[in-house]
Amino acid sequence: MVSGRRSRRQQAALRYTNTIKALAKMASTICWLVTITLIWLTITSIAAEFLRDCHTTDPKPYIYYGTKTPYELINNEDSSPIFAAGCKAVMFWMLARHGTQYPTSRDVFRMKDRLPKLRKTILQNHKERRGTLCQQDIDGLSNNGSIRIDDDFDEKLTSTGREELLVLARRFRGRFADFFNSQPAFSTQDYHFRHIASLPSQSSARSFSRGIFTNGDVQLTEAPVGDRLVHFYENCTRWREQVEEKGMLEHELTLFRQSVTFQNTLADVTTRLGFQYNMSSDDMLLIYDICRYQKAWYLEQISPWCAAFTSENLKVLEYGEDLETYHKQGYGHELNYHQACPLVEDLVTRIRAFRANNGTENQQRGVFYFTEGEGLLRFMARMGLAKDEQPLTRDGTPSTERKWRTSLMGSFAANVAIVLYNCSDDYKIQLFVKEEVVHLDQCQNALCTSKEFLDYLGAIADNCGRDDGCNPSAAVIPYASLFQLMAIFLLVTIHTFSWF
Repeated sequence: MVSGRRSRRQQAALRYTNTIKALAKMASTICWLVTITLIWLTITSIAAEFLRDCHTTDPKPYIYYGTKTPYELINNEDSSPIFAAGCKAVMFWMLARHGTQYPTSRDVFRMKDRLPKLRKTILQNHKERRGTLCQQDIDGLSNNGSIRIDDDFDEKLTSTGREELLVLARRFRGRFADFFNSQPAFSTQDYHFRHIASLPSQSSARSFSRGIFTNGDVQLTEAPVGDRLVHFYENCTRWREQVEEKGMLEHELTLFRQSVTFQNTLADVTTRLGFQYNMSSDDMLLIYDICRYQKAWYLEQISPWCAAFTSENLKVLEYGEDLETYHKQGYGHELNYHQACPLVEDLVTRIRAFRANNGTENQQRGVFYFTEGEGLLRFMARMGLAKDEQPLTRDGTPSTERKWRTSLMGSFAANVAIVLYNCSDDYKIQLFVKEEVVHLDQCQNALCTSKEFLDYLGAIADNCGRDDGCNPSAAVIPYASLFQLMAIFLLVTIHTFSWF
């Protein structure tokens, strides 16, 4: 009886012990699983952070920012002497855009008013685990994302902008040392500097002159009110009435911003920055502007605002600005560039003077003009440069293969230079765009004969006095149409008289 009770107690104790052991083993297993889960979550979190696109640590960030691309990133740094066999440089003619500048006071106001609000929201989004910016980019935006622009900086040239023009001049001087050293001192008889009436243009002309002439003062000529040479586009009545006021400029751009490509970019940036609502295109473009301005101001630094965009985003926005300039200053409408004929006329007249006098009469040997991006791009289109076989449209693919690409032709300090050579057999011309030799299609070689060059541009220069593209009273009908109308009129007249 007693032994039976002991047996039952032993069995109960054994069951209790086994239960405790089972619970302990289960608890150990749970702890192990929790530990593994926590480790996995930690690793996943670290991996996700590591796999995010980090603009701050990108070894090859996208550097093409349209008209606000810093010239230092796309120039030709090779200043080795340029020689043409049997030739001597006798004239250097150049048109350049001003260097890197600060924004207008209107844009500065928008940046100071809107960007701090956007920055605060982006940082808060990250704290709440929204958005895909990496921690390094968030830290950059937090520490260096404030806007430090004084109100009196309105459109002034930056130190980078002055350096761009100074070094540009030194490189050209190195390439054509014999030309510049043969007449090293400035004189108005030999050299002419002309700039539009703006601080960036004036400062650019001054900086460039100091790179050409290391000693002595250089006389700069400011374009007068109503200037039709370097500031031809400022008051072009005909263009304003026939193009701008008809809304032709905004049409393609508006449709592009409604396109799937642009809207996908907007959605991508919205997600990247963690917004719970769709950003406005104005906010995105404002961030784009401060991103590229800061990159141009501080070449060795990374703008934290650029982290808002992937390389593909930047290509889309670059194409959008190219589309805008194409239709406003380029091949989108003939009057955009037709009005640049005074510059072509000036160039052709000077070349003809050298040929007519065979260099025996005094001619200005160095001509340097400084304008804005509008003037430079219109002149390039008038010269037939960077012309794509197919026009840029809202449906176009943001491919880097297009020719009309302002990052490479309309950046800060972009320039076009023409060098005239007196050769043993003829006068010849060499064309440079951003310091790179360009082969005109109308010329057999990169070194054009004067005949090839003048056959191409002579008619533009000769007709400029009759129709400079801006005079509202000038005929709007192209030559071909005019001759067609005359032929029709003649046929009608003959037919009418045949009835009598």
